[in-house]
Amino acid sequence: MKKLLAVGLTVLSMNAFSQSYLILNNGVTLTLDKAGFAYDFNHFVAPYKVNFNGGTFLAEDEKLITVDESGFLYRKDEKFKKVKAKGTNYFIADNGNLYTVDSKGFFYKYDKDKDAFIKKAANFGGNFFTSNTDEKKKIVDLFTVNTKGNYFKMAVQGLNAADISSFGGNYFMAKGVVYTVSADGFVFPKSEIKTGALKKAGGNFFIDTANVLYTVSDEGFLYVPTIPANLKIETVTKLGSNYLVDQEGKLFAVDSKGQVFEREMKAHDLRNTKVLSM
Repeated sequence: MKKLLAVGLTVLSMNAFSQSYLILNNGVTLTLDKAGFAYDFNHFVAPYKVNFNGGTFLAEDEKLITVDESGFLYRKDEKFKKVKAKGTNYFIADNGNLYTVDSKGFFYKYDKDKDAFIKKAANFGGNFFTSNTDEKKKIVDLFTVNTKGNYFKMAVQGLNAADISSFGGNYFMAKGVVYTVSADGFVFPKSEIKTGALKKAGGNFFIDTANVLYTVSDEGFLYVPTIPANLKIETVTKLGSNYLVDQEGKLFAVDSKGQVFEREMKAHDLRNTKVLSM
């Protein structure tokens, strides 16, 4: 059963526009919007108090914080000490309930089926996960979570979910084929695009073993984008939901269309990033 949990919302900022975040070791919390712009709106989250974090949420001192599509941050009254599993827009709490976060920053609890597919959930991506429905018969089901906070059991022609070998953000790989998962939760095979194995996995992008950067749009398109001149793939050290940070602290953002941009944050040393949105 889906329950809307929106009690006790407190807006932390009325000016930020972001879909992801990164927290420095001094607590400074930076945000990025859907267009890939980066901001410092004086957010502060103590990194040593972060119990767990995903792409659009985190828990500070056990209290949940969500981020909506416009960049507003919300503190929730409900507390979570730890989770069993997490993705970009969902997590499974230690009580066995599935929680999802929608694009508006609301979160939802599913408890009706926790003894069924949620209990058997085994492998986790950003906006999808698999469940070992029948271990004796080796039946594995694929579930996706859309931006409205709904989940769906997906049947994709030609795909056996048991064959998924690499779990990324909004993409995965099975038998050498990349599949993308759109913001609406639909799955698309990209057999016409040959990539190497996944080497580094971000939220809406990945780097393969040939050091080629691939990005995935909200619509589920897979691209080899034009990259900024200063982006040297081999120097990338940190990956988030929609950004990369290199060894010099330069920030590169991936927008919802799969385009890549360099964003300057001169006031901060991003090499000191402590918590990433993933």
